[in-house]
Amino acid sequence: MAEPVAGGATRAPSGGELRVVIGENNADLALTLSLLLDAEADMSCVATASSASAVLQTLEAHDPNAFVLDLSLDDGPSVPLIAALREQRPRAVIVVFTGHKNSVLEQHCLRAGANAVVLKSGEIEELTDALRRAAQHLGWG
Repeated sequence: MAEPVAGGATRAPSGGELRVVIGENNADLALTLSLLLDAEADMSCVATASSASAVLQTLEAHDPNAFVLDLSLDDGPSVPLIAALREQRPRAVIVVFTGHKNSVLEQHCLRAGANAVVLKSGEIEELTDALRRAAQHLGWG
């Protein structure tokens, strides 16, 4: 089930705040990511979810416009979820955050509708930069 996460400080970015749902089945990592994203002036983690079905439940309750998704969630791979999110939220930012460096998987994610694939082994700035670049590409800023 999706867990709401309290937002941080007041934000006023030019293109609008990224209201992020984190789809991650490692609860400690999801919490860490939510705190790190909340520390960004233009981002707020509105919910975390450990399964694709829980991510989909956040759409109405939290009206997210960005998603950070692990490649695998509790109820299966996230590639079908990416396609479903892209269909339901065509202007949403979708970034896959994975520990697997695999060009074939990356291409599957991008074809399904992800804006970027970022490795978990990188710095948090790689993730936040990918979120911002995708928002700009989608015409937010």
